Amino acid sequence: MTDHRHDDPDHQDHDHEHPDETRVVERETYVERERPVVAGYVPPAQPVGGQVNVNADATPGYVDPGRSPLYWARRVLSLVFGVLTVLLAIRVILLLLVANQTNAIVDFVYGVTEPFVVPFRGIFQFDTVAPGGGSLFDIAAVVAFIGWLLIYLLLMAILSLADRDRPV
Repeated sequence: MTDHRHDDPDHQDHDHEHPDETRVVERETYVERERPVVAGYVPPAQPVGGQVNVNADATPGYVDPGRSPLYWARRVLSLVFGVLTVLLAIRVILLLLVANQTNAIVDFVYGVTEPFVVPFRGIFQFDTVAPGGGSLFDIAAVVAFIGWLLIYLLLMAILSLADRDRPV
């Protein structure tokens, strides 16, 4: 008589081990647990009689009112002096390169910048240096450039003083 227990899949022989030393292990079940929720920041307790910030939970003690009128005055002043600086630099370059004074653009640059250069003429005994070939280095325009830059910085400092006590 033959034993067919090994051929029957429903039959389980718990006492019998397989000849190659392997054994059947049941599947394990894992249970995941919820992680504890970490509470938000809790400030340390204040000691009795210690300093207490009364606005700790409130909004800041000031409201930023936005840009002041002096902000816009500084922006306009920067624009005007920026344009003047560029025109003075163009004037010096045009004089160095012996630009044609009958040209409309060159005449415009000379005409616009001359009133800003005139106050600085005569500071030195010579206002121009002519190395030859018609080229001209306008020392008065360079001094005007430096002078107007200093005036610009002074005006910006004065306008900034008025806003120094504003909370930011």
